[in-house]
Amino acid sequence: MLVKDILKGGTLLLIATGFWACGRGGSHPSHAMGMMGMGRGRMMGHMAKVSVKRHRLYMHGGLPAEYSGKTNPYEPSPELLKRGEEIYTQQCKACHGENGKGDGPAAKGLDPKPSDLSFVMKRHIATDEYLFWTISEGGKPIGSAMPAYKDILSEKDRWAVILYLRDRFGR
Repeated sequence: MLVKDILKGGTLLLIATGFWACGRGGSHPSHAMGMMGMGRGRMMGHMAKVSVKRHRLYMHGGLPAEYSGKTNPYEPSPELLKRGEEIYTQQCKACHGENGKGDGPAAKGLDPKPSDLSFVMKRHIATDEYLFWTISEGGKPIGSAMPAYKDILSEKDRWAVILYLRDRFGR
């Protein structure tokens, strides 16, 4: 049984380990998307760093066909990394911040808060398809203020941003 199948069923208490995971429902913010093996305190810290809504949508529904299986066709090069940095500075830094923490000056008052890219980029969810979908569609799928960049940036520019994010904040 997959974790996403377990979570679809609702609340799952892991009594033996003392940890809990919660599927759909619950009014407390920590009930939005429990993670296997994470206790309440750790869960709240995790939620501050990851868009739980986006993660849930991805884990439960997959991606739209146009993004599923996408991989970056470009290798990192000084030119593409510089282009990605320029775009990050112009388009992303105001919300995601200098160090990708989601604490830029324009992030104040946003709900949900911008993702902590310094955290997300080190996680397994930071696949090419997930990042390309996120940048392309922005916050529309999850009700956040992030603009959709598919009509603003070329595909090559979106991939350059991903190369930069991996280089700056990645594994």
